[in-house]
Amino acid sequence: MKTSLIHFLKYKNKNISITVQTFTAQATIGLIKGYSNELISISDFKMALLTAQKQIKTEFDVVLSTKITTCEIVCLGQEELSVSLDFIQYPKFQIEETVLKKAIIRLIEILMELLQQNRVVIVFSDETIMLEQSEMIDPNITL
Repeated sequence: MKTSLIHFLKYKNKNISITVQTFTAQATIGLIKGYSNELISISDFKMALLTAQKQIKTEFDVVLSTKITTCEIVCLGQEELSVSLDFIQYPKFQIEETVLKKAIIRLIEILMELLQQNRVVIVFSDETIMLEQSEMIDPNITL
């Protein structure tokens, strides 16, 4: 233990620190195509995300590092396996905030098309945006 601590103290000043203004965004995308029973696998989701990230790099020259976490959406009878996407202002690839927001919105639009999603909500620290293809509501939701 002492060796590790001494090693850490000896090299701790060699780290580079980059500080940026905090920016976060979060969106949740269902893992069921449309309102069917067809499940989207995590590997298919990751392939779609990679495709969308490449398109964002081409369109905006923005690298969007994305943390994905599996979760479930539950609403009045609807129970849908989902993926939560988290975005930050990544210090290594700093982007002007308005460009970053546009890139995230566009990435979600691409994912909606690729994964056949009707509605996705994006939560930014200063506003919440809902994107939707139609007014349809999941038939499993009992209003």
